[in-house]
Amino acid sequence: MSGQAPFSWRAGAGWLVLSGSAHPLSEIRALALSRCNPGADVACIAQTDVMGDALMDDLAELGAPAGYHIDLAEVDNNLLYERIASAGLIVLAARCADSLRRALSQMAVHALKQALAGGALLLCEGAAAELFGERRLSAADGLTRGLNFVHGAVILPTSAGHNVQATRWLQSQLSEVAVIRLQPGSALALGPGGQMETWGNRDITIRISALQPQELARAGAG
Repeated sequence: MSGQAPFSWRAGAGWLVLSGSAHPLSEIRALALSRCNPGADVACIAQTDVMGDALMDDLAELGAPAGYHIDLAEVDNNLLYERIASAGLIVLAARCADSLRRALSQMAVHALKQALAGGALLLCEGAAAELFGERRLSAADGLTRGLNFVHGAVILPTSAGHNVQATRWLQSQLSEVAVIRLQPGSALALGPGGQMETWGNRDITIRISALQPQELARAGAG
């Protein structure tokens, strides 16, 4: 278990930042940029080209160097891997987690793991954040497997339409799981050596069904 959290996350030199929403010129994006090597490549993985263009424009406004889009449809697996694994900051954005998950190949997920291990910062915004739990609540398939970057947790960004009833239903289906609710403008940052911080509005709630059946544990790290 990393630090004092009721869940753990992939070991590595980088940071996994789970943000409740995407917002232009946000404090969370600015903090993410400040944590990266000034010379690092900036890349984005977006559900649509329009979202990706807006994201790259906003990062440039915040002082990021010129970056690039990751084309998840790239047929050259070696090129796809290199473009993801070599980036110092990777921003993932989506309005629909199911669509982004279908687009992420096994090679792309492997490259994201390698990037995190090597020191990259992964900023996962809005619906994209929910992919990174051990399990996730899919609109199409119900409770299904996540990418498992955060072990023992389900991530629910409220901007993606997940409400309190969804949290309660998950607790009735799973034992000993942490349900992490992220409000818009708030982010949970998980770093090396068990470091955990809250960014932005810090409006993050962690509910643990088996350990605290009637309590809400407010994340107060950072």
